[in-house]
Amino acid sequence: MKNVTPELHLSRSFPKRAGMSLIELLVVIAIIALLVAVLLPSLMYARIAAKRVTAHSDLRQITIALDSYMIDNKDRVPPARSACGTDVNNQLPIELATGGYLPKSGSNIPQADVRDIFATAQSYKYIAPGAIWFNGSFFDQPDQPWRPRARVWVPNDFPSCETQQGQFFGGFPGEGPSPVVYAVWSIGPNPQSKKFPRWEGTGDVDMSRFPLVAPYWMKSSWDDGLIVHFKPQKRNICTTP
Repeated sequence: MKNVTPELHLSRSFPKRAGMSLIELLVVIAIIALLVAVLLPSLMYARIAAKRVTAHSDLRQITIALDSYMIDNKDRVPPARSACGTDVNNQLPIELATGGYLPKSGSNIPQADVRDIFATAQSYKYIAPGAIWFNGSFFDQPDQPWRPRARVWVPNDFPSCETQQGQFFGGFPGEGPSPVVYAVWSIGPNPQSKKFPRWEGTGDVDMSRFPLVAPYWMKSSWDDGLIVHFKPQKRNICTTP
């Protein structure tokens, strides 16, 4: 008796599937566009939230460096810096780099190299009432008020800083001690924030009262404004939200 092996048919016929209609394609595109519109703002704010956390961490490290500098220099803080006609002002003191507290910048700008996470072309900002490097020259003559001096605006309700009323402190005779020792800050996600005051005529941001004014501060990841750490006299470091 013969064994009969059935033939294997390798080719099969499948029903042809019609392509998407134009209406179906448009529906898919509309759904994708809707998802993108919903998700992109959330992703953007998530990135801002992550940068905000990084800024607070960086500023905390800077305040530790400043406190270490003060311990090693009899409670003196590094001088502030300013230069007319440039956008390089209030950079982190080069003294923190030369003293080994923070890394040194590889550029010609005299500053410690801790870049603002929101503005990586510049360092975080620093101000302290008193001595100042101004246009490359050092000034520390509190008895000569016509000479340059680093001045810090301090609201009357410091450290909450909600009121617009206050005064500048620069370590001048008869002025009284400044309530704040120093402040460091990030410019935040929008350097041109509508929160910031403007100079009349030019419309440029007026930074003369930065950073100790609460209405200028960033309050959440959905917000913009300054991120600030500051040291009051005889108190621990205060921070914005």
